[in-house]
Amino acid sequence: METSTHRLAGAGPPERSPLRLWGLGNRRLDIGLTLLTVAALAASRFALLASGPWEWDETIFARGMLDFSLAAHFPQPPGFPGLLALGHLLLPLAGEPYRALQLVSAIASVSMLWPLAALGRRVAPPAVAMAAALLVLSLPGPWLFSVRGFSTMAAAALALAAAALLPGGLGGRRATAFTLLLTAAFLVRPILLPTVGLLWLLGVETVRPRRRLVAGMVLGTIAVAVAVVVMARLEGGWAAFVEPFVSHASFHTDRLHRNTRELAEIGLITGVGGMVPAALLAAAAALGLAVWWRRVGPRAAIAWAAVLGLTMAQLVMLQNRSYARYAVGVQLATAPLLAGAASLAAPPFAVAGLLGAAGAAVWWSLPLVVEQRRETFGAWQATLEAADRAAERGWTAVVEPEVWVFSSYWWSVLAWRGEPAPPMVLSPRAPEPWRGVDRPWLVATVHPHLYWPSLTGSARAWGEVSARLRPLTQVRFLAAAVIDNPPLPVGRWWTLERLGDGRPFMWAGPSAELWLPPSPAGTLVGLELRPAPGADPLVVEISHGGGRFELDGEAPATRLWARTTADTPAEPIVVRLDRAAGYPPGGGDERPLAAQLLDVVVRPPGAAWTGGSATAAERAGLRLEVEGAYDPELFPGLGRGVWLRPEARLQLEVDEPGTVTLRLAAPRPTPARPALLRDGAVVAGPVDLDQRAAAMVAEIRADDVARGVVELGVVSEPYRPSADGGADGRELGVVLLGVSFEPERPSAGWWSLPGDR
Repeated sequence: METSTHRLAGAGPPERSPLRLWGLGNRRLDIGLTLLTVAALAASRFALLASGPWEWDETIFARGMLDFSLAAHFPQPPGFPGLLALGHLLLPLAGEPYRALQLVSAIASVSMLWPLAALGRRVAPPAVAMAAALLVLSLPGPWLFSVRGFSTMAAAALALAAAALLPGGLGGRRATAFTLLLTAAFLVRPILLPTVGLLWLLGVETVRPRRRLVAGMVLGTIAVAVAVVVMARLEGGWAAFVEPFVSHASFHTDRLHRNTRELAEIGLITGVGGMVPAALLAAAAALGLAVWWRRVGPRAAIAWAAVLGLTMAQLVMLQNRSYARYAVGVQLATAPLLAGAASLAAPPFAVAGLLGAAGAAVWWSLPLVVEQRRETFGAWQATLEAADRAAERGWTAVVEPEVWVFSSYWWSVLAWRGEPAPPMVLSPRAPEPWRGVDRPWLVATVHPHLYWPSLTGSARAWGEVSARLRPLTQVRFLAAAVIDNPPLPVGRWWTLERLGDGRPFMWAGPSAELWLPPSPAGTLVGLELRPAPGADPLVVEISHGGGRFELDGEAPATRLWARTTADTPAEPIVVRLDRAAGYPPGGGDERPLAAQLLDVVVRPPGAAWTGGSATAAERAGLRLEVEGAYDPELFPGLGRGVWLRPEARLQLEVDEPGTVTLRLAAPRPTPARPALLRDGAVVAGPVDLDQRAAAMVAEIRADDVARGVVELGVVSEPYRPSADGGADGRELGVVLLGVSFEPERPSAGWWSLPGDR
């Protein structure tokens, strides 16, 4: 009965030649089309390998190839010994552990054609089976994760290869091959044990005599035992081997209650492109099961339903259901069911329909795969950037715990290659004790809002991925940044916030510290602080001879200035904020706040500095006082600035000879013709000035430095808007947009890097 219905479907005997997958009557045409199909599929994989890891697990697998440690989650329990073994086999070809794991996935994806075609031929003509296989291999999830370093693709290929042996029966050595393929799938991805175990039981149930199973069972047991013994030895003993399993299982179990997602966010659905494609795929698979029931028999259909049902239940109940990569095996396994459903139509129409659907899947998936190839994952890009910049400058890379998984792998690769790697420490935000740093630093972070901005104004950030790719990621660590020399918050600090005018601030708790980059003696340190209103005073201590300050608990925002005296340029400047208690602000906010940090200035001797003058804080930060200025404003096309009166005076504290540059503009209808005066004498101008920003320069001489303060006058032609019928009665001169200072002999150091000003 099975044979007759099989032939009615237009399917022939299982094709024995691996080079004839399409089942065409013309042998040469069949071989040529098969080779062309395989070449196109291989190109879609190997030419579009992801630019690097996009998730933690890929990186910890690769790190495990260099330094196996279950306790450190390299990789996490259960160890994935089969995947690592395959990675080691391809490592000489790949040249890097992660790339080796990518090749494992890509090879497994291409090899999937043969078992999927073989299974599909059970209920459909070979061409229909091939078209169904190409369709599922073109879906977003199976394609995206075939070019990444995961275990899913290789395990699925091995399990499907085992399933493809069943139609021919498990006589002779086929029973041994069946068992060993499933053993290999288990070793590659041990989490598949329930699925692999059920498939094995269903496959061997009819094997007679039972002794045919002995060889496979013995060899499989030996393979598993060897893998376990090797892992235990690498881990340092049986106790050390077992303990990570217990802790990881406990951690995972405790988090299962958080595994809640909307239906549209489930990886089984996002991996095929959304709700509509998922519904169509499910309906076609259900119809295909009915075809398997009728043409092959109830036992085969029930086996399909049981294996896929168990796997999907495991995905939904025991793993993170939103991760599309977990669902790849299920999506691939629907190909024979799709072939069965399509075989209800005439073969030409079935093939055309499936290939049309495959073309639509390619149209949807290709931009995502290209983006994954072209763009770099934020946390990974931050790792590479931090390693390069820190090595070039001799700095320390301070990495967030979320970035450390990636950076620890990359630092291990550098050591494995024999290349120098810069020092790396975990951020003070990590739960581990803060180790400190002994040189300038940069921070690699996926939480830039936890840090004060760079003291040199130098930072680089990477943003999100496209809206279509995002659901196929873990939706974390996509945005990242590398920040040069930000003050490091040690102890209890809260996230960076903004005042109404856009200025940043951070709240500190009692006994907090702020680490500033190592600087020589004579460095100017400026802090603007406001104690959280409360009874206890706020004590501020600045290391390296900077001094000790005490602010009343009800004091307003206060600017503190200090100069370091101890010449210890290898040690950071540490600002300690001590208060007996924190004070919750109320209104539902229970944070124990001690002090509000409003501004930080670090200016070593010989450092050039620049900045705006639109707010009092910025003027104070530059040690600049302005007399004859109005309130700050935002000028279109110019930025923030202040109108100066026709006669204004600037006082600047200077430490050494150099050049002061004022950025000025005159957004007014009449000429301003400003001039710059010092000691009553004109040193620059008058100049014709319009609405565009222009610079006026004054030299700072040695006698100016001896006095400690330079006074500059800015005089302009007056203009009163009300004289032209406006309501503004102010008398205006020019707009001051910014002030900068260039020392005569700039010192080399972190504060004078090119492009940092």
